[in-house]
Amino acid sequence: MSQTQNQLSRYGAISRVIPDLAPGAKLFLVSDSDDTTVGPLNLASEFPVDRDGVVRVYSTIQAANNAAAANRGDVIAVLPGYDQSLTAADSWNTAGVTVLGMGRGTMRPTIRYTGASGEVGLGANNIRVTNMRFLAAADSIARAVDIDSGFQGIHFDNNIFDFDTATNDFRVMLRVGSRKSVIEDNRFIAEDTAGTGRGISLKGGAAAFSTIRRNYFHGQFDTVGDTSNGAGAIAQDTTDTADTNCNGMRIEDNTIVSTDTAATMIFRLSAGYTYRGTVFGGNRMTTLDSTTADTSKIEAPADVRYFRNYIGHDSSEKLIGDSFVLAA
Repeated sequence: MSQTQNQLSRYGAISRVIPDLAPGAKLFLVSDSDDTTVGPLNLASEFPVDRDGVVRVYSTIQAANNAAAANRGDVIAVLPGYDQSLTAADSWNTAGVTVLGMGRGTMRPTIRYTGASGEVGLGANNIRVTNMRFLAAADSIARAVDIDSGFQGIHFDNNIFDFDTATNDFRVMLRVGSRKSVIEDNRFIAEDTAGTGRGISLKGGAAAFSTIRRNYFHGQFDTVGDTSNGAGAIAQDTTDTADTNCNGMRIEDNTIVSTDTAATMIFRLSAGYTYRGTVFGGNRMTTLDSTTADTSKIEAPADVRYFRNYIGHDSSEKLIGDSFVLAA
């Protein structure tokens, strides 16, 4: 039996540590081209072209995405220490693919945005992106990751948005435009005089029935960083009016630390949209703004339902009412 068919070959060995790898799926590996230890040239000797003639080792996530097949359950494993500079748009658009970062701490695979036009677009159903780092390495980068509209079932979890120096920032870290998506257990870290505009931007009503939970936000999320459309750690993008039914969202159990000191906005949903069944609950929020009323830091129409949220700007903590924010 050849190495490419033997379940005890290198493909078989590594597939056992990939959770939920479907029997018919293919595993692709991505490593830095300049890595002399485990770079593509070295990996290719241990992970050769498979019996179907498919190359499995690449130096960019985009190339691996292009080689994957839709809805087969393919996994793109990005090796520890991977660091890609991005100045233009990448499009990870193969349905059902998982992009899995391998490594922790400073070895977590990194997309380094070195130009204002850099962006990663997720443009297919049922994509998962997990354990990746998205690093702002330039000023006023328009948007880090765009979950495009017209799709559903995106899972975005355990990722980190970060900055290189104090003058580097994303205007929008993550825009969500796909229905029934799950955004969970991510960290949104921003620090700049202008401040990131939005940590999570909801594209009009296109994110209906999505879940945003257990995320951590830290930074200014200031209107100076988003003068065109309003700011907030979680805020709606009202430039999209094609779908005004933003129903059934769950925004739960997030921790938001705003370092803005004036006119702070933490959570913003806009008038002109319908939010039937949308809940904002179990969130804990704090700010450095001791002037603006706590209840003015949250803005949403009356059909959003609230339960057991806490907010404070000093040693005291305030419970926001179970029915509507103004009841606090």
